[in-house]
Amino acid sequence: MKKGGRVFYGWFIVAACFLIMSVSIGILNNATGVYVKPVCEDMGFSRQQMALNNTLVAACQMAVALCAGRIYGRFDLKNVMRVSGIVLALGYASYSVAQNLWMFYLSSLVCGLAQGLLVAVSVSMLVSNWFHARRGTAMGIASMGSGVGGMICNPLAAQLILAFGWRHTYQILACVIFVLVVPACFFIIRTRPEEKGLRPYGQTEEETIVQRETQGMTARQARRTPTFWVLCVCGAINGISAVSLMHNVAPHLNDNGYSALFSSAVVSACMASLAIGKALLGYLFDKLGPRRATTLANCCSILALIGMVLVPLSPAIGLIVAGCGIGGAFGAVGTPILTLNLFGGREYGAILGMFTAFSNLGSMVGPLLVSGTYDRLGRYDPAFLAVAVLMACALLAYRRVLPKGEGVPEKQKEKEEVPLQ
Repeated sequence: MKKGGRVFYGWFIVAACFLIMSVSIGILNNATGVYVKPVCEDMGFSRQQMALNNTLVAACQMAVALCAGRIYGRFDLKNVMRVSGIVLALGYASYSVAQNLWMFYLSSLVCGLAQGLLVAVSVSMLVSNWFHARRGTAMGIASMGSGVGGMICNPLAAQLILAFGWRHTYQILACVIFVLVVPACFFIIRTRPEEKGLRPYGQTEEETIVQRETQGMTARQARRTPTFWVLCVCGAINGISAVSLMHNVAPHLNDNGYSALFSSAVVSACMASLAIGKALLGYLFDKLGPRRATTLANCCSILALIGMVLVPLSPAIGLIVAGCGIGGAFGAVGTPILTLNLFGGREYGAILGMFTAFSNLGSMVGPLLVSGTYDRLGRYDPAFLAVAVLMACALLAYRRVLPKGEGVPEKQKEKEEVPLQ
């Protein structure tokens, strides 16, 4: 990581991305649940009406992902992140002055668009720009921020609501976004290493940035390949799996006789496992290669789903916690790496944006499918089994389209030992 006693600046980029994801995702996504009861009681909303805020945020992020190619082709990435950080802070603060349901929805639209531009594709593009070697490790560390943020921001928001009320809590956390995210975007984030007089980590003198970016397919060419659509469908399945697991652990355990306190502790353990799993999966992508790491991640998701079915047996809880870690990390860590490996960097943002949109679509559909199964049958097990079957199909599809033998060659390993600046 060092050369001549200096830390490669790309690791500061990774740290900034970690912070941005911790704060933005931790506050906007992972802390929403603690607002539901106090806001509904104060404003007279139904739980379903309040839950639509989450759907609007996810829909906006999917829309941003679909337009990523055009957005980042026209505007510099760091400038997009700077504006988005400011808008996210203001949008989150606007919840505090909402007087009716439509004002909440408008705030959610603003926050969803801002967060989509801030993290959905931007973080992956930054890591790709700054790292030629150890890209998986860097991606894993950066993505780890969302799990850490969830562990911190959820209980923090709950305590603030008890102490100051929900309106002041929105204002306080908006200030947190502004104080931490905005400076990181303005003073640390740089789109490319050339802005600091550097080369991407691990890139040789012969491998110029121009060569790297002109290699690969255009988005139109990628869409004409079966591999592209296989990855789209598999990404949606992974989205269904990840959200179905994380959103239903607590109620499913409670339905099976575990106390609310114990169920909550298992959810916290899953969040911690997810944070660790992102860093670990990135490392495994570097060491094992995309095919083996993808297989491992998808197997972990299947094991977690099987654990949910076997949850009356207490050892199954270990499968859930472990599986949620590496399995749940795949969308954030694995998909960007597969995109670059299979389609190159020519129109990386546009292609990754499509995969991200399909993953978001799965994240939107998954809770509806699982909850609908529970409403009809009175239990979650059939839904978890169905998702496990889908994940097994996705695993076979990945094995089909990913080339064999992409473990890191010995020469590449040697280059990784000495970062280039």
